[in-house]
Amino acid sequence: MRGVRDLFVLLVVLVLQATLLYRIEVAGIRPDLLVAFVVYIAWMRGPVTGTLAGFAVGLLQDLDAPGPLGLNAFAKSLTAFLVAKAGFRVHRSNLGVRFAFFFVAMLVHDVVYFAVASGGEARAFFTQMLTLALPSALYTTGIVLLILMIVESFGKRLLLADET
Repeated sequence: MRGVRDLFVLLVVLVLQATLLYRIEVAGIRPDLLVAFVVYIAWMRGPVTGTLAGFAVGLLQDLDAPGPLGLNAFAKSLTAFLVAKAGFRVHRSNLGVRFAFFFVAMLVHDVVYFAVASGGEARAFFTQMLTLALPSALYTTGIVLLILMIVESFGKRLLLADET
């Protein structure tokens, strides 16, 4: 049942990423819900499922991206693995913890992606990190926390529930 729900959420995220998020772009920055989805899956399902989900979602994104094939898959897989390992037994229902995990995970993803995409040029890497990655991580984290609060207000339990 969880797998079906996760696939449904992925489908919704893919549709939102391809359609609606272009309309809420601010100064060329838009949320990256695909990374947020991978972070959620890794945090809730563990390193194996998270890494596989990161690879699959990244590969789907690579098929539509102009960059090298596999770069998104690699960045999302690595991010998912690190989130799953670091997020084991933390207080997931705490708003500050949620903010920190999503924000840092977004930055980790972008560090990996831009390190490769910049071709080793330090100036290009730092420019992309300051002008794209940092604002996108803040924006995405804010949107994700808002979505979680709205969805959880309708449900009987937290989406990012603590382990019992």
